[in-house]
Amino acid sequence: MKRGGGVNDVSPNNHVERYRFTWAGKSDAIRLLNTPTEATLKPCRDESLHFDTSSNLFIEGDNLEVLKLLYKPYFGRVKAIYIDPPYNTGGDFVYPDNYAKPLDTYLQLTGQIDAEGNLQTSNPDTSGRYHSTWLSMMYPRLFLARQLLTDDGIVFVSIDDHEVYNLRLMLNEIFGEENLIQQLVWYRHGGAGNKAKYCATDHEYILVYAKHLQMIDNLRRPLTKTEEAEYTEKDEYYSTLGPYKIRTLDIGGYGGYEYEIKCPDGSTILDEWPWKEPRFLQEQKDNKVVFSKDQNGEWQVAYKLYLNESGRVLRSLLSDVEKNVKGKKQLEEDMKIRKIFDYPKPVGLIKHLLQFINDPNCIVLDFFAGTCTTARAVMELNQEDNGNRQFIMVQFPEPIPEKSVGHKAGFETIAEIGKERIRRVCQNFPESSGFRVFELSPSNYETESNFETDEPPTLFSGLEETLDPLREGWHAEDVLYEIALKEGYPLDSAIQQVKELTTNTVFCIIVPDKTQSFHVCLDEQLTEADIELLELSKDSMFICRDDALNDTFAANLALQCRLKTI
Repeated sequence: MKRGGGVNDVSPNNHVERYRFTWAGKSDAIRLLNTPTEATLKPCRDESLHFDTSSNLFIEGDNLEVLKLLYKPYFGRVKAIYIDPPYNTGGDFVYPDNYAKPLDTYLQLTGQIDAEGNLQTSNPDTSGRYHSTWLSMMYPRLFLARQLLTDDGIVFVSIDDHEVYNLRLMLNEIFGEENLIQQLVWYRHGGAGNKAKYCATDHEYILVYAKHLQMIDNLRRPLTKTEEAEYTEKDEYYSTLGPYKIRTLDIGGYGGYEYEIKCPDGSTILDEWPWKEPRFLQEQKDNKVVFSKDQNGEWQVAYKLYLNESGRVLRSLLSDVEKNVKGKKQLEEDMKIRKIFDYPKPVGLIKHLLQFINDPNCIVLDFFAGTCTTARAVMELNQEDNGNRQFIMVQFPEPIPEKSVGHKAGFETIAEIGKERIRRVCQNFPESSGFRVFELSPSNYETESNFETDEPPTLFSGLEETLDPLREGWHAEDVLYEIALKEGYPLDSAIQQVKELTTNTVFCIIVPDKTQSFHVCLDEQLTEADIELLELSKDSMFICRDDALNDTFAANLALQCRLKTI
């Protein structure tokens, strides 16, 4: 270093510096994101409520693998995502992802297969990769979540001070900094701060991002009945804009645009206004500006606020929504068990956020579902506005401590609490029509990894077993839902057995709006007479076992319809 406080020049030929967000393990996280899943989702009728008629879903399993499975059927279909992920406080459940076989990690952690070595179930702040481990866990999940959003979809992510700065940088990279709507501050509780060593923390954050901000006109929640009652006046726009109320035209303490407004008597008012002058002149021309005098005889300028153009704007400070103590009480009331779970989010908070999603028939996803507060919020909103929102809850079967109240009440995992809460809440919302439960499971198909070995005799015997493409002990409904997922059909699709056939068992899988369907037969041999009764056409898709067809039958069927084999 030269005298005088200067620093040595860095040669531009060595490397070009640029701003970027990275951490130790980011490349592995990206590799994990691109690792195909070997899992499927198994229907669990016994744990469901009104399985055949419900569109709501609860999926138990590692949310990364689940998101990969949901990618094809739900790509671009989810309007709102709310998640409350681990805050990385040092005791949160953060499990290691296996970059080669991510499904094995889930199976090990749930005790379904033996594991070698120690499994990490926390992320202590003494770890050299304290932040990196958390970021590597979150990155692939958030990346996949973005793919599921509609073009005008929005994600809400709760977080606290431990990782808010890292999370925002990550979301900037995945969603684009230009799609940040706001970093909300939620006033979660007050008081009881005297025990804090330095500062009592009364808030958390909720990061709000749009998939494409330009696709969203505005964020407004509907007015309550009391608020609607304030709109009483009518004019020539009533048929389209509804009644209106008068609002003073002022800048509300913010900087505005300075110009003169001409009053009815010819006098003028020079002031700062919230609208640019061309907009004011147009509103005045359209008879949407109102002049009146106050008690001192001074002119006041107001405008007409119409009901059909109204709504409450999203505010960055959430000080008037339910606090966290309310969430705990709500869960205790739903489960009839005191102190069953610490710090669940209050229903009112999530309802408040979802009310800004202007679609009463949308899909709402929460892949860190916990005790399923989001599911209850969706059901309450549907009851209040006659909506038909569908929820998808995803929760890892995280074990509950043996000495906890929840475990003593008979619940072994957080997922079990979530499912039971939905069942109990459904009793108060019968119109919710229940929910379907699915469980992350190994594929029903035999895969190459099942026979990985360096011993030729064992490999040869394994290849012989693959002559049957399905695993031993498979069940028809499990296979049908796996096929539906692979073909991009949602999990609330209907599966109906074709009744007119005499020999073969054929199923028809139909999407909820009945615009698409296809047929599947899992029999070991097909009967031509039965297949003819299906009246397949070139637009029809038919899936069957490869060994159920001879060459001639396969060729003829391929000319008749879109034939796929397993």
